This record gives sequence, structure tokens and C-alpha cells, in this order.
Amino acid sequence: MYHETVERPRPSRMPHRAAGVLLLWICLGLALPDGPAAAASAQSIAVAVKSSGEVALKPASGDPERQLARGDRLNDGDLIRTGAEGRAVLVFTDDRSQLKLTPLTELVLHAERSAGRTDKEVEMSLGTLWSKVTRQQGEFRIATPTSVASVKGTAWWTKLDEQGTTTIVTEEGIVGLVNRRSGDAVDVPMGHTGESSQEEVIVRVTNPDDREGLERGELKTVRIPVMDGDERRTLIIEYYD
Repeated sequence: MYHETVERPRPSRMPHRAAGVLLLWICLGLALPDGPAAAASAQSIAVAVKSSGEVALKPASGDPERQLARGDRLNDGDLIRTGAEGRAVLVFTDDRSQLKLTPLTELVLHAERSAGRTDKEVEMSLGTLWSKVTRQQGEFRIATPTSVASVKGTAWWTKLDEQGTTTIVTEEGIVGLVNRRSGDAVDVPMGHTGESSQEEVIVRVTNPDDREGLERGELKTVRIPVMDGDERRTLIIEYYD
């Protein structure tokens, strides 16, 4: 969720540019407080709104791996890996879908733009991830070695263990879960858990064991000041820490 406030400061020397949310989101990575922003890229697909502890960013560009910083813009093919105490929150810039990475999670971001939409896939190789999609524009999938989860406007957890079992805990909406080996497909509605192993995929009512250690966290706000011609605008983004 985001809001926008407008101030009218003294005349600026900056050249005038058309107002609009698109422009503000293009600028999003350039003015986050408390952290440097990576160089702007026309291909950036997401921005880091939180990075704490050890969180590694391995850019798809081939640049050296480094610590992920709050405000970094992320591109197609970038790898994010959290350490034992590492946590991160990423927001996709087209529809503000959120990813919350818990410790010991590794994933690669993918996105393809076409016909006014962006199809996104999160390639997950280990760990636990919380996702929320509220204004879906294009397909949104989380792929693991054994399964593919496709969303239909929802919030859910994805857990991938070292044996390759993928567990989906749906908090809102519905998640479609497909087992890559068998081709079996199920819907996992709110309040249910789907489990996809090397052999099968099942759905059950979520129990306390399924939710152990899964905390959405506190709702927080980040304010991002940007200049749009003569106007100073502030984006207000809400996310779960």
C-alpha cells in the first residue's frame, strides 16, 4: 500500500517532467533514507526496502557480490541470499508486490515485460519466504526444484527444506501449487497448507506445526522523498518488517 503527499517548495532548477506514479516509482531507488541506492537502471524490477544482518546481493550483471543495502534497485537475474541472522524485504516496482526473506533463504528474481504487463518469477533454492500480492499485474510465480506456486491475489508463506519438499501456507486468497515431477495440481485456499514432495502434492487444514516460526511481523512505513518538477512528493510505502 502507498500514499502520496505533495509540497510546493521554492522554484527548482530541475527541468519539468510529467507527474505521475510511474515517474515516482522510477525514482524510488534514488532517494531512500538511511542507505545508498544502486545506480539507476532502466531494467530494474524491484527495490530493497529493508536489509539487516548478512544479506548478499550477487548482481546478474557480473559485478562482484556485495552486501545488499536499503534502497538498492534489483534487476532480472539478481541473486539474493540471507545469512543466519539476515533478513530482507523487497518490493516489486510495477505492482508493489512484497517479498520478505527470513534467515538462510536464497532466491533469484526474474521478470519479463510484454504488452503492458510484467510476469514475475522468484526462483527459490532454499529457505522461507513470505509473499504478498495485492495489485497483480501479470503472472506471479515462486518456483522451487520440486514445485511451482502461482498466485491469484494473496498472501502466503513458501518453505523449501533441504530434502526438496515445498510447503505453502496460505494466509489470504488462493495459491495454485503444481508438482513438477508428477504434474499434479491443487489449489491451496486461505487457512490451508499445501505440501509438494518428490512424489506427491497434498492439501490439509493448516495446523500449529505448519505455522511454527512464521510471523508476518510489524507493519511499518518508509517515506521516500522525490522531486517532480517544482513539486516535492513523498511516497509512503507500508510493508511488514
